[in-house]
Amino acid sequence: MPKLEKEAPGINEVKNSAKFRINLPENHTTGYLWQLSPDFDGNVIENMGPVWHGNEKGIDFNLKAKALGQTTLNLVLRKYTDTLDVKNFIIKIVEN
Repeated sequence: MPKLEKEAPGINEVKNSAKFRINLPENHTTGYLWQLSPDFDGNVIENMGPVWHGNEKGIDFNLKAKALGQTTLNLVLRKYTDTLDVKNFIIKIVEN
């Protein structure tokens, strides 16, 4: 599954129906966890769920392109209500 790395304003192009992932560093000893904000276009992208691979490898957000279009994924590094970091990824779904 390809890993996307271009943060906004860069645009990540993904072929329709393709699965992809975004990997971010996450160390559970700090108490901060990455969360995918639900404000992306669910008609364009399907969230297949995150998988944490340990403090060394971080967390994968697994996604699937559902339809042509463009949306932005907002990922927030949060501990309770404290936000430490925000990363935005623009995803453009293109023809196969």
